Amino acid sequence: MNLNIQLFSFTFSLIFGIFLYFLLEWFNMFNNRNKIIVKILLSLIFVLTLSLLYFIVLLYINNGYLHVYFLILIMVGYIIVDFIKSFYFTHKKKKK
Repeated sequence: MNLNIQLFSFTFSLIFGIFLYFLLEWFNMFNNRNKIIVKILLSLIFVLTLSLLYFIVLLYINNGYLHVYFLILIMVGYIIVDFIKSFYFTHKKKKK
């Protein structure tokens, strides 16, 4: 895999982690009102859909090669947004 494809895959994985954070927050807000069986089915469908979306885009970018560091970058993107959100809201509460 050449360097341009790797950088594009890194960037996509990081952005996908950020996108995943907001989707999971929305999904948890939506899914809290349902019964347990519906929650399990909706969660399964949600996870399968996001995984399929990630692999389809990776298939388009780099012929579907999945490396561990792509998954690590998804987690890093998620953690960055979580840190920024918690940092922003804790400073807003302290200033008031």
